[in-house]
Amino acid sequence: MVYGDAQARAVPDRYKIAMQFDAVDAEPAAARERVETQVQDVIGKLKAVGVAEHEIVATSLQIDARQRYDSESREQVFLGTGVRRTLTARFGQKQALERFLATVRTSKELSISGVTAELASEAELRRQLRQKSIESSREKAEVIARAYGARLGGVYSVSDVAPQFQYGVQEGSWPTAYDWNTYGYAAGSGNLERVVVSGSRLRAGAASSFQAGYIDFQDKIYTVFLLAD
Repeated sequence: MVYGDAQARAVPDRYKIAMQFDAVDAEPAAARERVETQVQDVIGKLKAVGVAEHEIVATSLQIDARQRYDSESREQVFLGTGVRRTLTARFGQKQALERFLATVRTSKELSISGVTAELASEAELRRQLRQKSIESSREKAEVIARAYGARLGGVYSVSDVAPQFQYGVQEGSWPTAYDWNTYGYAAGSGNLERVVVSGSRLRAGAASSFQAGYIDFQDKIYTVFLLAD
């Protein structure tokens, strides 16, 4: 069995923000109104910085009873009715995200749960990485076969799941080779389903700048080749 791998590092070109809206009130209608008001206000700010309507997704209302545990009385105390909504939006430019963040005031009823960097061409990049890892596995197998005076035959099995061995040899103990860099940077580690976003420290005087870093991709494939007669 041999494994082939391929890596790439890309500069993100899309940014996704997730926001939570949560209000609690003895009057459900009042909690609902506060949440809806804030959601519509945020949507207006998103559109003002150029976010397209189809890039904004808001969940339906979630309503439930809110309680807290009182340690003195040792019982649950009713706080009111909670109303929640979640909103996500995608920005095509980092500058638009920065302008939007400058207009948002967070509170206990409005929070930003995360900002993630994405790559618009990720699907095509993944396809290319898979092809490169396949080529890498065959190249490795041919080198090994020639060293033993043999020729490669057909493929017996192939998988993108790391094999498990009886004596504890795991994927991580195999050496890394055959790196492929689309963007000219040293490749990172991980697997195709794992995307690592690395940031950089802000320079003095640039506190308002959003630093996205890079996204590292890696693909591995495990192949068992037959030897030709």
